[in-house]
Amino acid sequence: VFSFDINYGSNKKMCQTYHGQENAIEIPFEEDFLPLLRKIQSSSNEDNDYHLQATDVFLSAFDSTIQNLIRGGKHSKSSLAGSLLLLDHITSNTAIHTPIMSLAKYAKEEYGMIVAVDGAHSLLSLPLEMSNILSDGSDGQGGVDIYLTNCHKWFSSPRGAAALFCSNTTIQDSILRQPAVVSHGVNDGFLSRFLWDGCRDYSAELSLPAITDFWNSADISVVRKDTKQNLKEGIRILIQHWHPGVCSGGGDNADMASIEQNSAEAGLTLVPLQLHAPMMALVRLPDHISGSAVANKSDRKTSTDAKRVQDYFYSCRVEVPVKCVRGVLYCRVSCHVYNTAEDFETLARVALNVP
Repeated sequence: VFSFDINYGSNKKMCQTYHGQENAIEIPFEEDFLPLLRKIQSSSNEDNDYHLQATDVFLSAFDSTIQNLIRGGKHSKSSLAGSLLLLDHITSNTAIHTPIMSLAKYAKEEYGMIVAVDGAHSLLSLPLEMSNILSDGSDGQGGVDIYLTNCHKWFSSPRGAAALFCSNTTIQDSILRQPAVVSHGVNDGFLSRFLWDGCRDYSAELSLPAITDFWNSADISVVRKDTKQNLKEGIRILIQHWHPGVCSGGGDNADMASIEQNSAEAGLTLVPLQLHAPMMALVRLPDHISGSAVANKSDRKTSTDAKRVQDYFYSCRVEVPVKCVRGVLYCRVSCHVYNTAEDFETLARVALNVP
């Protein structure tokens, strides 16, 4: 099982538990390849240009790991057929929009791998066209074999509802043949074996039609567009308070165009905003608490420091995750339909008072 080291932590632990440390292979990305994403620039400022360059970085990291394994003599190219590549569509810790389609097709065509995607942060935040994403085992389809997502994040259902997509009937009847809970529905087809599994509370699932009607009435495409724009405005507010002058040409007000083009290279966002999730991004905290990514610096931060700052925010009635990435502390800021500029102003002020 292959997964990037920026994948969701519990997924990595499940891989290690079920397959053993030696067979759960992490693709190193955070230290050597993540900085390359930060440096991506686009003369046209088109999102597609950014994503093409990011795809090359992800493919390089993936191929580097494979080639190291082959050179080490533990694996041959042919022996990797049937291995599982596990991808996060949007990474939780770093809020990066992963190029799953390109990675899936390459892994399948080059190495014969099976590809599963954790899309926990994708439902509603991204336009998911499963007919383009999924592979049904024939040529010309998307490269993803198994796609999972939940409904309680951006889709806003009660907790407990999730979705599993798989078009390949061979995989449905092999890898997905037995659910974690074996009950009455196990022999009644793909849907029943996962749906009818004992004493389940179906309240969350039964809410989905009403929630779907709500989002359709609100026009999902408009929701995505407005929320993405509101996130950018929130990031501008944070950068203006925390890093004044950096993206404003020395003036008082941060310039949104300059932030989009230069925030990552200046170290203010983890990666260019075009590579972050549409509704979620990492913004570096003020200098007096954020630390430095330089390895020999005494102010390189740890996850313990991140928890201390996050606990301080919580004590001030501000709920926001604090992430430590390469020794630097960031806020992982999210924006949904209910968030306002005042929320970001409050976060900005509280962060400046962190002891």
